[in-house]
Amino acid sequence: MKRLETLAIALVIPALGLAQTKYNIRGSVPTGHKATLAVMSYPKDDKGGEYKADTAAIVNGKFQFKGTIGRPQLAELNLIVPRPAGDKSRSRQGEEGSNNMKNVGLFYLEETIDVIFDTAGMAAYRGGGKEQEAWQFYAKEAVERSKAPNADAGMGLYEQLVSDMVKRYPDAYVSVDLMDLFTQSAIQPQLVGPMYNTLSKRMQQSEKVVRWKPRLDRAIQAASGTMTAPDFTMNDVDGKPVSLSAYKGGYVLVDFWASWCVPCRAENPNVLAAYEKFKDKGFKVLGVSLDEKKDRWLKAIAEDKLPGNSFVTLKRRKAR
Repeated sequence: MKRLETLAIALVIPALGLAQTKYNIRGSVPTGHKATLAVMSYPKDDKGGEYKADTAAIVNGKFQFKGTIGRPQLAELNLIVPRPAGDKSRSRQGEEGSNNMKNVGLFYLEETIDVIFDTAGMAAYRGGGKEQEAWQFYAKEAVERSKAPNADAGMGLYEQLVSDMVKRYPDAYVSVDLMDLFTQSAIQPQLVGPMYNTLSKRMQQSEKVVRWKPRLDRAIQAASGTMTAPDFTMNDVDGKPVSLSAYKGGYVLVDFWASWCVPCRAENPNVLAAYEKFKDKGFKVLGVSLDEKKDRWLKAIAEDKLPGNSFVTLKRRKAR
């Protein structure tokens, strides 16, 4: 009996990994609309590759997309109006208008969704699953918050909105997708960390989150001040080897720069000022130059009056 139970579990696990989400998108446009095609594009998976694009003909004001996908994904739908005879420009999306959402639909592929375009080309939605419900709530909140009298004109509004979305929908892919902007480059642990902790276990184990979680862990460690910098050894201005580990126990600024880097050179007076102010308290500067030519590197050190014995050179490898 125990062997049968083990076999059953072994068969179930692969099946869970192959779970598919079915979708049925039913679209309609008003009588007289000039669009003849509907193009729907969406991510095929969470690996970050090219989007998949499906096309459907608009017949008698109707079109439809049906299929399956690994998990609910945000899709963009565009109505295509063919170019007039003799017009050599590319076929254009919809018609001219000031609203950039004209003849465009945004929704999550899950269950049955009706996408209804009005005479102005604006889309309305009926149906869908919990991801579509979360997405429509987000879209409404984004508009309302941006129009508020005291609305933050910068990233603060988006940061707060996404944070609130994660709290409201911790088990939704919408929340994970909205966090993309904060996880694509350098991760701010004080922002992303609380969001991650709020996500459900299912979302924490989703492919997209699993991919960036190690970077979040490193960012948290770096912010804590417990991360040890990797050691390296390079030659100083006199050709003598200098190792970062030799500076252990003090305060060290590792400054990457180059003689040809204008912003770097502009910052050098501030680096020198900090060094002069705190050198008696154990503060040192270890500059890593990206110069390929030693004479230019040495000239820049002299011109900027940098403490040469604290700087080393890093020769870049030339492309083969």
